[in-house]
Amino acid sequence: MPGRGRLSRPQEQRAAVWWDSGAGRLLLDRARDILPRWIERLQPETVLQLGQPLFWGMPPGTERTWVLLNDGATLPPEAYLQVCGACPDMPFAPMRFDLVIVPFCLSRMSDPEAVLDECWRVLRPEGHVLIMDFNPGGSLSFMRRWRLWRRDRAWPWRRPFLPLGKLRTLLEHQDFILKEGRYFQYTLPGLEKNARWMELMGDRWWPAGANAYLLLAQRRDPERPLVGLATPVKMRRERRKVSSEAPAAYDHSELG
Repeated sequence: MPGRGRLSRPQEQRAAVWWDSGAGRLLLDRARDILPRWIERLQPETVLQLGQPLFWGMPPGTERTWVLLNDGATLPPEAYLQVCGACPDMPFAPMRFDLVIVPFCLSRMSDPEAVLDECWRVLRPEGHVLIMDFNPGGSLSFMRRWRLWRRDRAWPWRRPFLPLGKLRTLLEHQDFILKEGRYFQYTLPGLEKNARWMELMGDRWWPAGANAYLLLAQRRDPERPLVGLATPVKMRRERRKVSSEAPAAYDHSELG
């Protein structure tokens, strides 16, 4: 049911304040630059976005149905078609969406595997999940440790950031096929004038030091394996073993 007036939990309130800070705006601006190309490549008709942050004042394009699952975040109710609910228990029928966007949500979830399981359930066959999250190797991860050491109650991200290798393993266990991914956003707060230079140098010389990563995966239906992508169980296990040992080798170039 559409939600209005639901009070935010303290963590979501702190997160909303952080997204309006210098560090939050830098990351959000870079995500806004990247995300439209990925969406246009996929051409989804129905999109589900989980929680905050909001990338645009209004969802892009009028040809798509864009639903926001509001799990207690402070968001303008008139901007999106909103539904109140919890990410690990989504109030949607199975196979409802072509694309699920998970923007910086998994790091604050107590059970990321349950969230990914729900993403698989609400996606249509061969639908996609697009995940953005914080990179444990970036400067924001060091900032997180410093804030926690200072016992800063205003810091919203209490849980450790989810490593890319672990996320890839979780996706494969949930019957998702990894498609593409990249690291992004290297600029530190206060260095906005050098943002373009740092982005170019980071992508070329130190991609694993980015503050965030983006990963695209596709739902695999066991009853309807994707043509050309199905592999024997033994080969899949070997591929998982190799990929888990070298997560940094994953393609970090942009689409298009």
